[in-house]
Amino acid sequence: MCTAGVIVAAGQSKRMTPHLKLLLELNGQSILRRSIFSMLPFVSRIVVVTGYHSDIISAHIRDIENTEVHLNLNYQQGMFSSIVAGLSQMKGEHAFLLPADCPFVDDSVYKAMSDHDDDIVIPSYQGVMGHPVRFSVSAIQSIISKEHSTLREFISQHPYQIVNVDCPGVLMDIDTPEDYQNAMSYIQTKEGKHESNQ
Repeated sequence: MCTAGVIVAAGQSKRMTPHLKLLLELNGQSILRRSIFSMLPFVSRIVVVTGYHSDIISAHIRDIENTEVHLNLNYQQGMFSSIVAGLSQMKGEHAFLLPADCPFVDDSVYKAMSDHDDDIVIPSYQGVMGHPVRFSVSAIQSIISKEHSTLREFISQHPYQIVNVDCPGVLMDIDTPEDYQNAMSYIQTKEGKHESNQ
């Protein structure tokens, strides 16, 4: 099955001002690049949806193979507009969808989710649903029809498969300086201090 990926990197991250959140480093590698490299082994291509500071973000990931940038001119309308913009670029049978500030998804999560052929597949850690979400082509077509105003609304009105995973990273995103400090502690505990070449 041909699976692609969408990573949404279009927001303004106002709670992290003056920093450009997605370019902040975690143990030698930026948040955005971690998110991309976690997904890349499991997809044929990744579309990174940009908006705010698109030029800077595009330059930051230009060297990553099988990754392309799609600018959402309407990114200020909210995250769902960027989700629709990204999924509209999908051509495969399935697509993973991940917010760019969720860099801690393990290989085991992508593998477990790929074993299911449901229209919507969502990982869950200790009973709480997280990211990424995997959609079939039929689910993608429904989302981009814009009959719903949010992704949460769409999912709540359609059947989905929960996959229990042993990865707290599916619940971790980085929205605030406190989240970033917690993320640095988490990754250093998990990996130890090192410098990445990626």
